[in-house]
Amino acid sequence: MPRSRAGSVVLRLLVGLLALLLLGSGAAAGFLYHGLVADLPDLRNLEDYRPALTTTVVDRSGRPIGEFFEERRRLVPLEDLPLHVVSAFIAAEDDTFFEHSGIDYASIVRAAWSNLRAGGEIRQGASTITQQLVKSMLLSPERTWHRKVREMLLARRLEERFTKEQILHLYLNQIYFVSGAYGVAEAARTYFGKDVGAIDVGEAALIAGLPKAPSRFSPLRNPVRAERRRQYVLERMLEEGSIDEVTYEAAAATPPALHAPPEHADYAEAAYFTEEVRRLLFERIGGEQVLRGGLRIETTLDLELQRTAVAALRAGLHALDHRQGYRGPLRRVERAEIPDEVARLGAENALDPAAALPTDRPLLAIVTAVDERAQRASVAFAPDVAGEVLLEDVDWARPFNTESEPWKIQKIATAFHAGDVVRLRAFQPPPPTPKGEPAAPAPPPDPNGPRRLALDQKPGTQGALLSLDVASGEVLSLVGGYDFAESEFDRAVQAERQPGSSFKPFVYATALGRGWNASSILQDTPVVMEDGSGKLWRPQNYNRKFLGPITMREALARSINNATIHLANDVGVDHVIELARGLGVRALLEPNLSIALGSYPVTLLELTRAYAVFPRAGLAVEARFVLRVLDRDGRVIAEGLALEPPSALAPGALPSPRAGERVIPATQAFLTVDLLRATIQHPNGTGGKARALERPVAGKTGTTNSQADAWFVGFSPEVITGVWVGFDSKDVLGKGETGGRAALPIWLDYMKVALANRPVADFEVPEGVVFARVDPQSGGLSSSGQLLPFAEGQLPRASAGPAISATEQRRMERLDF
Repeated sequence: MPRSRAGSVVLRLLVGLLALLLLGSGAAAGFLYHGLVADLPDLRNLEDYRPALTTTVVDRSGRPIGEFFEERRRLVPLEDLPLHVVSAFIAAEDDTFFEHSGIDYASIVRAAWSNLRAGGEIRQGASTITQQLVKSMLLSPERTWHRKVREMLLARRLEERFTKEQILHLYLNQIYFVSGAYGVAEAARTYFGKDVGAIDVGEAALIAGLPKAPSRFSPLRNPVRAERRRQYVLERMLEEGSIDEVTYEAAAATPPALHAPPEHADYAEAAYFTEEVRRLLFERIGGEQVLRGGLRIETTLDLELQRTAVAALRAGLHALDHRQGYRGPLRRVERAEIPDEVARLGAENALDPAAALPTDRPLLAIVTAVDERAQRASVAFAPDVAGEVLLEDVDWARPFNTESEPWKIQKIATAFHAGDVVRLRAFQPPPPTPKGEPAAPAPPPDPNGPRRLALDQKPGTQGALLSLDVASGEVLSLVGGYDFAESEFDRAVQAERQPGSSFKPFVYATALGRGWNASSILQDTPVVMEDGSGKLWRPQNYNRKFLGPITMREALARSINNATIHLANDVGVDHVIELARGLGVRALLEPNLSIALGSYPVTLLELTRAYAVFPRAGLAVEARFVLRVLDRDGRVIAEGLALEPPSALAPGALPSPRAGERVIPATQAFLTVDLLRATIQHPNGTGGKARALERPVAGKTGTTNSQADAWFVGFSPEVITGVWVGFDSKDVLGKGETGGRAALPIWLDYMKVALANRPVADFEVPEGVVFARVDPQSGGLSSSGQLLPFAEGQLPRASAGPAISATEQRRMERLDF
């Protein structure tokens, strides 16, 4: 074959092969492109942007008390953001945002060159705001070339479909800022405790510096790096012309102060309540809607009363703890180790040596010396911070003992030894009062005033308080323990404990409904019977004495055990259980006479709710926690939600009565109220301390035989409150720690505030009730006896004076308070 022909054939073959290669490459490229775009997310989903939002819980006045979320986010329109906030993000993340069409090719080249010079290490990124939005909302976070190409394709499409303003709106509400915060509104709230519209240029620069690496530049975790990043953002804002030189200098010179949202303190105070609301709503409307729906939950809680409840419970538990004594130091170190321990405590206490000791939190200290002559101990909080503890401020610190009455120590060395690590709280002593003059109101604390130091021992006991509005059943306050952060177990709702004598009113209410009256004579005599296991049961009165014949009114007022057992036996235990069930007690109750002394566990919620039937004239009540729930668009999706107490309900028992349903006659309810007033009015009544309120109130103490539980449930015509105190371990509270001593003072401190702004009102007397004077000893009618209410037709048999109608009684002053 001639050379020229052969060359021509080769040339044609090469051209053919090249054409095939080009066709193949094109097909491969087409196949690759199709693979990249075939399943790209649909951008139409972004047109109705409805991200997960924080659900906010508010009290009855609209004050925030808690929040639920998967992503903490509050949606804010772009037009509501200050210009310097938007400018800070553009300067920090994408200075050509308004010029490019989704991809900044020049930035890609700069970043590639920078990373190449760094040996391949990724030091500089080139993602635009649009690309970051695509990555956070539409794609997985994996770092592969495949995902990066898809990101660029979507960024271009996003720019074609949405305006720059719409993209910014999505980005600024979607971006993650660490600490669980999403979006600029939540970031401003998290770091500065304020609305995003109120942050200044320096604050805006700080949060705008976070998206690049939220954990690395977090001011909470890495304040030095965060400040460097903030300075960089300010410089970029100056270079871009977003701020002038004067603004830049002022912002750069003043690092912003971090502040937690002010309502977080209230979140802690209301934590037990809001956790019950969360459980209730998870059951009623579902967890996803609660955690992601941006709901507004309007609750029944009164925040002011909740603060009072927390303070009252803690004060009562501390008082009990002091009566039990001092459990000793947190730890003890050798004298040679004291300097090292002082340094460790200094880091933990984080004190300013130039400032006065704070009074709003306990501090750790080590005892450096004990002066037995001056009866004081020297302590150190940090290398440059010391103080002294006086004997009079720790004189309660006897060795821990629940078997004997409390006594005051006489020597500081009884409590303190060198090397003891203790918890102390600084306080400002009240001004001295001249002898013979009444104590003046305490002045507001002086931030730089003198400080004294007292032991701050955390109580070993626990407690709970629940308060309801009588008329509506709305929960005004709920405290389920000393500190929710340490124990989330809600002792107001979840703990089932023996109610002791606080169950007795159900026995007496049953008797009133079956023909007994306040002056009926009961027998306080010994009871001996088998307890069901073959052993003999010999219940005793608290004072170990028997009073013989006694009126029903006095028996309940003085909480006489054996008289109550005889009464339960006479009226029938089955009838007592029937009444308790009707009032809403759901706990397991068995037909055993020990039920009269509260041997079967109940919750504080069901006991308080059952008591509420009495001041409600016999109408059942539900414990309402939620007034209404609004979705993110303001539509009401639930209202009037009540919580049913969990319990070991006996099989086949009827459900709780509905709110407003009549469960006992109004006359029976009123007569029970009057008996419960006697526990407070009687000179020897177990609830006598409640007379300090100087208004009509009623209630009953409760103490178990082993003194492991102390109760007081009491009410006015408007508010009912129950208190329980005890160890979680069911250990003995201590000698003399009855319901009247351990629980009633807490109830009283709370009710003083709860009733302070309410007019004094008496319990309304229903029709069918008449009044007559009765001899308190014999129970017979007497013209000079005590004025008591009776159901019509049930006056005592012996008559020494006429009955007074309810109408006439309303014109008379009924009783002294």
